[in-house]
Amino acid sequence: MSSTDISNLKQSALIVGGDQIDGIKQVLANHGITEINHWSGRKVGDSNKVIPQDTKFIVLITNWISHSITHKVKKNAMKRGIKVIYTPNGSAALHNRLLTLKSGVLESGAFATANYH
Repeated sequence: MSSTDISNLKQSALIVGGDQIDGIKQVLANHGITEINHWSGRKVGDSNKVIPQDTKFIVLITNWISHSITHKVKKNAMKRGIKVIYTPNGSAALHNRLLTLKSGVLESGAFATANYH
């Protein structure tokens, strides 16, 4: 697959937590994320959901989810090699966390393999 093919792939993220996430969605869109799924993290069934297959990384909004859901999502993400970004609720915080990642990390829309706290 050429680098052109890679850049045309859809980049998908899962946001867990938060209610008003329009600003966070905009930050992700500005970083080339084209598909965004959202779980509130507070509904009873959220702890039983399966991370979508095409998810490239997960944004955990730490102010708005329980520790048990945080633990379950983190554990499942690690098993599948999915990157996790922890952020308090707010687009500015997420934007700053994305900017602190190494410059080569966002190459072709991909994120670093290590979890970012």
